[in-house]
Amino acid sequence: MQKKAMAKRIFTLFFLLAMMNVSTVFAQETTVNVSYDDTNYSAQGSVYYNQGVEFLKAKKYPEAITEFRKALRENPTDKSARIQLVNTYLERAQYYNNKAMDYNKAANDIRSAIFYMKYYNNEPAEAKYIADINTMEENLETILYAINADQTPKGHLTMGKSLRAQGEFAAAMTEFQKAVNDTECRKDALANIGSIYYILNLNTQAVDNLKEAIALDSKNSDLHLKLAGAYERLGKIDLAAEEYNLALSKTGSNDEILMSLENIWRQKVNDNPQDAEAHANLGAVLQKKKDYEGALAQYHKAESINPSNTNTRLNMGTLYQEQKDYETAIEAYDTITNFNPNFMLAYLYKAQCYKALGKKDAAIENYKLALNLDPSNQDIKNELYNMYETSMTPEEKLAYLKKQTEEEPNNAGLLYNYAYELHKANRIAEAIPYYNQVIKLTPKNENAYINLAQAYTQQSSYDKARSVLNDAQGLFPENKTIKKQLASIDAETVSLLYNDASKLYAEKKYQEAINIYNKIVPITPEALLGIGACYQAMNNNKMAAQSYAKSLQLDPKNVETAYFTALAYANANDYENAKTYAKKALALNPDHKSTKDLIAYVTEQESTALMDKALSMIDKQQYTEAMNVLNNVIKSDQQNADAYYYRATVYDAQKKYQLAINDYKKALQYNPKLTITNYSIAIDYDYLAQYTNALNYYKKYLAETKKVGETNDYTRYSAKRIQELKAYDKPAVKPAANKSAAAAASTKK
Repeated sequence: MQKKAMAKRIFTLFFLLAMMNVSTVFAQETTVNVSYDDTNYSAQGSVYYNQGVEFLKAKKYPEAITEFRKALRENPTDKSARIQLVNTYLERAQYYNNKAMDYNKAANDIRSAIFYMKYYNNEPAEAKYIADINTMEENLETILYAINADQTPKGHLTMGKSLRAQGEFAAAMTEFQKAVNDTECRKDALANIGSIYYILNLNTQAVDNLKEAIALDSKNSDLHLKLAGAYERLGKIDLAAEEYNLALSKTGSNDEILMSLENIWRQKVNDNPQDAEAHANLGAVLQKKKDYEGALAQYHKAESINPSNTNTRLNMGTLYQEQKDYETAIEAYDTITNFNPNFMLAYLYKAQCYKALGKKDAAIENYKLALNLDPSNQDIKNELYNMYETSMTPEEKLAYLKKQTEEEPNNAGLLYNYAYELHKANRIAEAIPYYNQVIKLTPKNENAYINLAQAYTQQSSYDKARSVLNDAQGLFPENKTIKKQLASIDAETVSLLYNDASKLYAEKKYQEAINIYNKIVPITPEALLGIGACYQAMNNNKMAAQSYAKSLQLDPKNVETAYFTALAYANANDYENAKTYAKKALALNPDHKSTKDLIAYVTEQESTALMDKALSMIDKQQYTEAMNVLNNVIKSDQQNADAYYYRATVYDAQKKYQLAINDYKKALQYNPKLTITNYSIAIDYDYLAQYTNALNYYKKYLAETKKVGETNDYTRYSAKRIQELKAYDKPAVKPAANKSAAAAASTKK
């Protein structure tokens, strides 16, 4: 353990020294003074720009960034404000990298600078800035490599999402651009790029990217909504309305979208009161908002302007139909069909109204007229069939369904209805092929499996029935009907299945034995134990544990089953579940020795796994996560010297030296052989300028290493510091004199 601790310490020091040499210098061409010409820009933009310049001169970077952003928001094409914003980010990046040693923040500032130089306009960068951009990208890659960042497309995408969530939009854009050309990441990257351009009010760029994203994900209502907003900001109202309608079609009723559409069409009506289409569209929006009176007024206005527009009359009909005023709705639809006898929707909606009024013959007639105009419309066919079904004899229904299946041999719903009716008529042999065809076309149709198995059972074809139900059980494990059918079929063969499975297990044919055990329905605790034993013999401990756990659910007082479950989980390295089931075993039998031994083993393995996880996090500088893991180790094992030692190294990395010292001392308390800890304590006391304490621990470290004849960089450095701190080598004092002696030492220092 001592050697491992020393290696960890050396690696950390080397990493910091390496990072100090990382250079992040933007080319001189982009850091020259840039004058601001406000003749073509808003006066307020000039004010923001000048304030930004003053803040930059004073090295007040956050304030400068804010002002230059404001200037850009006022005047998005202002190159001078953009260049100065880039310079501000780069100058702050140099500070973070070379002085503050905060490489993540340095990377974020370079990312932001690259965005404003390379991606802000969503067009190729100017030739004179190519070299500068290349330098920035090289510096960024250097830092990302040094901090071990994931530079795969997926890694860039993940980092972009993280930065976006933090509000670092410019930095996030650079990461998304790194991922946008990857096939798997492109859709997500484009969506984020378009959304951020929209947030930054760069609407032309937002439109370009959102359109590409929608081409890959046309059902994404949020993208349609953002594209609509970007179009609206650009004054492209018709395109905005089209996108709002698409967004609405993907989400259903949405007050925000309806309000946007209402505003668009009201503006259109105000701009041109004689625009019939605008009145009709405004009416449709009001109808969706349940403002029927307002909607009807707009429809009447649209109709008065353009009496020949059938869509307006159709909307009026749907409004009356929605209000259940079916007679008036039918009159509206009649005015359409009288004028245009090929208008399918008018017949369909009229059929629905007649159905609601209980006028079956009129409904069927209009369904037929609608179906003649759109023969492949399945919705119309279904509604028409539902009307027929209530008035047909069984023979008529079968004849009708057979004719329909001949016309549409791949219509799974129709085939199922025909198979079901044949089954009801006890025409089993005829029904079976149709059930099989339904399963082939729609493998997730539970009822088709159930009915097919029932049909095979009625033919005494139990093996076929069992095969169908086993397939179904794998697809629908919670379906109770399937379980009951299997139980009924297997009731007479359970004993034989047990014997067959045991024989297969003895022959080491474990998977075949599992297959036999799985045929026992309902499953028994003994069968599940047999399955678990098979999986365990196959070294599939996870599946074994799950089988044992299921057995314990059925037989919760079986201590051996609880122990077997815990053991299997332990062998699968699932220590949390292993402890859970071990506790259940001890609750059943507190003196169960095998379980006690297992708990001790699991606790040791769990601590080791957590320590390995913490060390990996420390290597990646994930200090917060590492701290959480180490705290959990200490919580479960308060005398774990390694956990205290590595928590101290995390405190060191966070410059919390006193907390680090406390943990180093605890590490020594529980493992006095961890001699390197004396050196670490001495270093931290040095950082805290507590030189007397530092001197004492350097001496302790040298004394311990001298015993084993060890010489290394640490011993040499310790010897050197002991010589340098001779002035603080004081004799021991009585307890009462501690305070004054410390004060004296402080004064002398």
